[in-house]
Amino acid sequence: MMNKLNRLLPILICVLMLAGSACEDPRMNNMAGDQVYLNNFGENEQNVFKWEHFTYQLPVIKSGVGQLGGVVALHVDEAVLANYGDKYALLPAALYKIKTPELTLGKSDYNAFFEIEFDAAGIEALEEKTGLRYAVPFRLSSGTIKTAADQQLCSVVVPNVLEPYIQFKTAGLSPATLSVSTTNSPAETKCYAFVQTNYHNKADLQYKVAVSEAALAKYNKENGTDHKLLPAAAYKIDETSFTIANQNNEQALSYYLIKGKVSNGEYMLPLEITSVSKYGINPAGSTMLVPVKIED
Repeated sequence: MMNKLNRLLPILICVLMLAGSACEDPRMNNMAGDQVYLNNFGENEQNVFKWEHFTYQLPVIKSGVGQLGGVVALHVDEAVLANYGDKYALLPAALYKIKTPELTLGKSDYNAFFEIEFDAAGIEALEEKTGLRYAVPFRLSSGTIKTAADQQLCSVVVPNVLEPYIQFKTAGLSPATLSVSTTNSPAETKCYAFVQTNYHNKADLQYKVAVSEAALAKYNKENGTDHKLLPAAAYKIDETSFTIANQNNEQALSYYLIKGKVSNGEYMLPLEITSVSKYGINPAGSTMLVPVKIED
């Protein structure tokens, strides 16, 4: 009996060793450990729009196998600006605020966002007064999660102050001529013009567009041309389309070219944005001149 047990003992040991190795997860082999870094590291120019409490979100990324969580922090490191010579001056602390200087990342979290509020009007006034360009050198740190290479921990945020506005996507003279055939075109030809914001829109914007004879006269004078205004009988503008919906940065307005109302020839339809329910209109993008050709 003892001899039989002695013969089975090596087999039993092998079985136990195999069972133990089977518990190891081979998927973890060659996987990097968790570490954090700033997504927009290095020189980081950001549009800052002139509305109250403008907030920029600076992303922090956690890469790796997803087995660690912890706290990450953001602070200003003025020494980082030395890498840029005299290109930027340090933005005064009164003109920005880190709303969330510390964030907690769970084991399975991939990213999170530090919220930084900027005083856009104050920054604009300061830059006009001094003639300098300002920046904020942020540095990421963590006492609980490994950090990436030093260059990935710093983001020099350069605020670019802008007025929020709407404009025509194709402002000025449209590159395409719309043609209406008196024999082959339908009674009404539906056309589109795209209006867009220069910011991420979070409201239902209502605006108005009119046909502007003054805009056409100005264009003709500046360019030495003599484009003729398309008569009112030859078009119809859909006022119900004068909307950019919430969460959309671009939307089309529609208008119709009507057949058989004017004689053959080349005309111009000058569209102008005249009002908007929120913020403003880009003066350089407020008009769109559409060439229209009426032919047989």
